[in-house]
Formats: sequence, C-alpha cells, structure tokens
Amino acid sequence: MNNDNQTLMHVYVPPTNTIREHWKETEKHPEEDFHFTSDLEIFIRFIDNNPEIANEKIPEKLGPISDLHPLIAAIEALRQWKINDGYYEHARAAKHLLSKSLQRGLDEDHDSIIVRSLQELVTLQAKLSHDNSEELSTAVDFLDDRYYEEEKGSRSGFTETIELVLQHTDPDKPFDRGLLQRLFGICVVRANRYRQEDDELGQNVSDQSSCRDFLGQAIKIGRKLDIDDARLKRRYTDEYWRYIETQGERDSLLKGSIIDEALRDPIVSEALSDDEKVEWKNEMQDSIRKGGQELKRSGKKIERAAPGVLKKQSETVQDIFKNISVHDNPTKALHWLVNEVELLPPYGEQDPDHHSIIDHVNHLHPQLSGHLTQVGPDSDITQAYAQDLLQCHLVTSGAVVRLIEEGWLRERHFFQLLNMVPGLSEHTIWYLTDAINYLFDKEYAASIHISIPRLESSLYELLNDLGDDVVRQMDGGTGTRTLTPLISQIDSYTIEEFQEYIEYAYNEKKGETAGGNLRNRTAHGHLRIGQDHHINAVMPIVDILRIGYHLRPTPFVAAFGHPSKYLYINGGQSW
Repeated sequence: MNNDNQTLMHVYVPPTNTIREHWKETEKHPEEDFHFTSDLEIFIRFIDNNPEIANEKIPEKLGPISDLHPLIAAIEALRQWKINDGYYEHARAAKHLLSKSLQRGLDEDHDSIIVRSLQELVTLQAKLSHDNSEELSTAVDFLDDRYYEEEKGSRSGFTETIELVLQHTDPDKPFDRGLLQRLFGICVVRANRYRQEDDELGQNVSDQSSCRDFLGQAIKIGRKLDIDDARLKRRYTDEYWRYIETQGERDSLLKGSIIDEALRDPIVSEALSDDEKVEWKNEMQDSIRKGGQELKRSGKKIERAAPGVLKKQSETVQDIFKNISVHDNPTKALHWLVNEVELLPPYGEQDPDHHSIIDHVNHLHPQLSGHLTQVGPDSDITQAYAQDLLQCHLVTSGAVVRLIEEGWLRERHFFQLLNMVPGLSEHTIWYLTDAINYLFDKEYAASIHISIPRLESSLYELLNDLGDDVVRQMDGGTGTRTLTPLISQIDSYTIEEFQEYIEYAYNEKKGETAGGNLRNRTAHGHLRIGQDHHINAVMPIVDILRIGYHLRPTPFVAAFGHPSKYLYINGGQSW
C-alpha cells in the first residue's frame, strides 16, 4: 500500500453531524464559532496538502450541508479551482461565497468566521491579481472595532489578521500606508489602555503581558512604515521588567526563568545597553540562587542548570523544528517535538552508551555545553530525576512558546495532530480545542484548568477504545477508574520512561519537587498564584498528544514515520 493510501485511511475527517452541531452551537453562542471554523480549516488544508482526500471527502462530508453557511460552499469552489483545473468561474464563485461568508460573519459577530473568510478571500484575490483594498480596509475596520476601545475578540485572530494586512500591503502606496498607520494606532492605544488598567488594578500580570504583546505588534508594523521604534522598544523592555518584578514577588525561580526568556527576546536585546544586560543577568543569577535557598528551606531539592544552558538547549530544539518545517511541514515538526523520546527525562539506571538530548545537541552544535543528569531514580524520585523532569519541561515549553511567538506554530498544527488520535470523544476534542486557543491567547490559567482534566479523560477514552477494562466496581454500581490505575494500564503500550514520567508529572505527590503532580494540585485547588505560567499551560497539551501517539501510533507512523527519523533532514543520524 502506498503512503497516500495509508494517509487516506488514518487521517481525521470531521463528520457531517459534528460540523452541523458546531454550527448550531455557533448560532447560540457566537464566541464559540472557532469550533466550526476549526472543522472547516481541516478541509481547506486537504485542498492544499492532500488533493486525493479533498476530492473524496469534501463532496462527501460538506456536500449535504453546503447550504448551511457560504464558507462551506466556498470550500467546494476552492477545491474545484485549485485541484481539478477549474475554470475562472470556480474562482469567481469562491470569491463571491467568501465575500458572503465575510459579510455574514460581520453581521452575526462570528469573529473566527470573519478571520477565516478574510484569510481565504484576500489570498485568493492576490492570486487572481484582483484589487484587495476593500477587503484589507474591512480587516482594519474589524480590528478597530474589536480592539480599539476595548478588547472584544480572540488574540489569535488579532495576530493572524495583522499578519494578513502586513503581507498584502505596500507602504509606498498611499492607501496601504493609511491602513498600516491605522493599525499602528490601534496597537499603541490598546497597549496604553492595558498599561492604564495595570496602574489601576496594581501588578496585574495579565495586563502587563497584554500591553507588551500589543507593543510588539506596533513595533512590527512600525518597521514596515519605517517609523523610528527606539522609544517603543524601550517601553516594551520596561513593560517586560514590570512583569518580571511582579512575578518575582511570587517565585524567585520563576523570576530568574523569565529574565532568561526576556534576554532572548530580540526587542529586549536591541533596547538594552551592554551594562543593562549585565545587570539583568546578575539579577537572574541572584534570583536563581534565592529560589534555590527557598527550595532548600522548604525541604525540596532541585538543582538548576547553569544560566544560559537551557536557553541554548531550547534554541537547538527550535532550530531542528524549523529545519523539519522548511523541508516538510510544521505539523510533522510538531509531531517530532512532541514525541521525541529524548525530550523525556531518563528513568532508572542508564546504559553507559545512552546519550541524552543534550549530548546529541552538543554533537550537532559543539559550541553548546552542559548535560542533563544521567542518574535516574530506583524505587523513588531522586534529585537527579526531578532535575531532569524540570529541565525537560523548561526546554520543551520554552521552545513551543517561542515557536508560537515567531509564527512557526499555529493553532491548526495542534488541531491536526489532535484530530488524528483515534478514540478521543468529540467532547474531549471540543475542550482541548478551547485549551489550545487559550494557550495561544496567553490565557494560561484557563488553558491549564481545561487541559488537565482532559488528560485523564483522554487516557480513559483511548484505553477503552483499545478494549482495556476501564470500569471499577463502586457502591451501588460501576464507575470509571481513576488516574492511578489508568496510568498503570499503559505499560503494555508504551516505554517505562513515559509511564513513569506521566506518573510523576501528574499523579505522584513526590513529583511536586519538580513542579509535577499537576493533575492533583489543579483538581484540589492547590495551584498557587504564579504557577499559571506557560510551562504548566504547554505541557498538559503536549503530554495529551504524546499519550495519543504512544497508545495509538498507527495513524501518525503512516502519516509521518517514526519521530526519531526526522533528524536525517539535518544530515545527522537517528537518535
């Protein structure tokens, strides 16, 4: 069987009834329209990446509901035009339907439909060499309405629409320059409002982070307009420091980690003088030392890697991801990042010939230094294993966040992997879609509290789909097994390292020495202020995708091959 047929067998295709239900939900709750558009984006991706699947599944799944919304009918017109050597009439039909979809979205306040319609319509018109001025003006009007006076829309839609306008405007044309200037003003005004709210509320990390996000967008737009951005970069850096100080009052180790992250930010790097960089680095080291003393007093024993080591490790993971993306696609790269076994902490006695990811990184990039401790626990968690677990979380989550910020990773790449997992219920996929969107919006607390319970339900659903006994006897009947026995049941499907990792990261009290036991801390309300950060938001989503691959690998192997093979793109050997 060839690879195309294998992919055809295992790829996830949203059922017609699911799409119809998501549309009904959208009609009742406009803010939930991203479920509907996420379904349709899968078919749009088929057109560009899997023509065979598109030609079979679009008529089959979307044909019966083509009158539900013009965006659905537009996808069929795009299929005819892009794949089947369609006539210009098909492109005109797609343009007409996308315009209707856009207008309907505007009338009904369906933000995700507006963003998706604009994306497809502007791109189509650019390919047809048609004038885009009206649509680009609509895009800026949309952003002005949603974000100027108060933020009313999803931040991911905001970023995606800004990038669309930047891509299709020429600052040398007066009309386009006017649009960019309006966009610049929206970002600056919104940043000012978040700064004002932070002053009024006092040390609100959400407002501080949002202010910085909008300043970052203003800097990006200003560069295209050739505006001197020195003051904006300085302000961006000052806002970063306010955020660092606020978080530092809650957790010294977290403060040190955020300073390290800030020093890697290109805007901060450009704004700081050499003397200021030294001051920031000294503050980072002091925070890490102070945090270590706090942990020691609390009885927890964690050794942090030397400053800069984890940064370099994370950057190398990002480089490998980008390499795979360029040679293949970002979804395959995400599959590698999520499932590379060397991004798990080593468990148990290590083979002398075992090489950690850091050893391999050093082989690929000799200028790097440092390694993860190789001595694992025997019957109990040790300082070495806790250190490895924490460092793997820092490296993985740091890489994911940076790839999101740089635009290499999009929500759809997570959705595509999630939708490939056989056996997950529509309810679990629904809530995990929310968690992913909140992650991209930097609403970390919301993402954490949605994804953590779904890790347990994902284990239950996948084991149940595999035919395992997931029912327990209870007084008065039966119920589902709890997390502890569910984790013990995955031993026949996965390696010991992964099973023990899930145990300590989510379920074992002793895992708290490395920031683990996350499920119980969240479920019982023991998550502290300041722990709603990007690490705890990224890792549950990553680990649910890992569980999907470990328990049901067939569709992923059929589509991507084994993760360990991807480094051949780098010209290296399998890990």
